[in-house]
Amino acid sequence: MDSSELEAHEADYLAGRPLIDGRVQDEDVVVEQALRPKTLAEVIGQERVREQLSLVLEAARARRRAPDHVLLSGPPGLGKTTLAMIIAAEMGSPLRLTSGPAITHAGDLAAILSGLNEGDVLFVDEIHRMSRPAEEMLYVA
Repeated sequence: MDSSELEAHEADYLAGRPLIDGRVQDEDVVVEQALRPKTLAEVIGQERVREQLSLVLEAARARRRAPDHVLLSGPPGLGKTTLAMIIAAEMGSPLRLTSGPAITHAGDLAAILSGLNEGDVLFVDEIHRMSRPAEEMLYVA
């Protein structure tokens, strides 16, 4: 940071303007992607989860089929999305991301499911906030 940038930050501070922008910055995305593990072997901690997922993935590869269902549960920030990305990467499959609140009708889920190809990995973030009719459709999917 050069002196003119430092002066601009100081002027913002003295004027009562926030120094931190709440929007996601390009450099934030780059850093996040660099820090996120890409394989199960790179995941630190969660030994039991890693072992169980490793067995599921080995069995799926041996059958040459994607795992049927995997439920990742826990509070925000534990790495559920990262694990979904790893599952897709380890299976050599595309990852399709959606959010539970975005699925308001069973038809929304039907459209997503019909757009999937064999072996695609679907990750529904915040699945607990999905509507009941759409949720029930998952039982037969």
